[in-house]
Amino acid sequence: MNNLATIRNSRCQKPSLSGAFALYSLTYDLWNEIIDDVVIVHSPLFEAMHQAADQLTLSKAFVEDLKGKGMVEIGEEPWRFLLKIEIWEDKIEGFWISLLAAEKAEIFEEIKAEAAADHGFSWEAVQGFELEHGLELDEDIFGEMEESYRVTAKAAENEVIFELVVFDSQDLDNSRKSDEAWGEEPSAN
Repeated sequence: MNNLATIRNSRCQKPSLSGAFALYSLTYDLWNEIIDDVVIVHSPLFEAMHQAADQLTLSKAFVEDLKGKGMVEIGEEPWRFLLKIEIWEDKIEGFWISLLAAEKAEIFEEIKAEAAADHGFSWEAVQGFELEHGLELDEDIFGEMEESYRVTAKAAENEVIFELVVFDSQDLDNSRKSDEAWGEEPSAN
């Protein structure tokens, strides 16, 4: 859907140490810097997702149309996204709407390897550190993406899927229950 390879090349300003011999060992601080670097490379994508979400006008007609289609493509080059609705099978017919973007798994792997190399470590050293300390680099990267940008990431067979929840009807239900519990009038949200 998008080409993060060009973003990676334009956003990473650190000098490349690829092939250089690491004079120090990988530490948790450096591990976290590698994670941060991978997240930073993806930040233009996440910012574009948030911008696309902010530009959506959710109306009853729009939601009904989306319910009929299941998902639609939105956005303009270079950022094309899928807008998807998932309907819960419950009494109130709850649903959530989210934006999806995908990146080829091999590109994601290259970004991680380059981030490690920029800190003077081979991909094998990173994998060894991961095993030695019981860490999971992808999980840590995905956690930082969610914490920093509210974008969840999931590794699929040949790609990484990024998802930003745009609307969750459960939030309205929770808000109404909260207002009732506090004896307030329901908010106009």
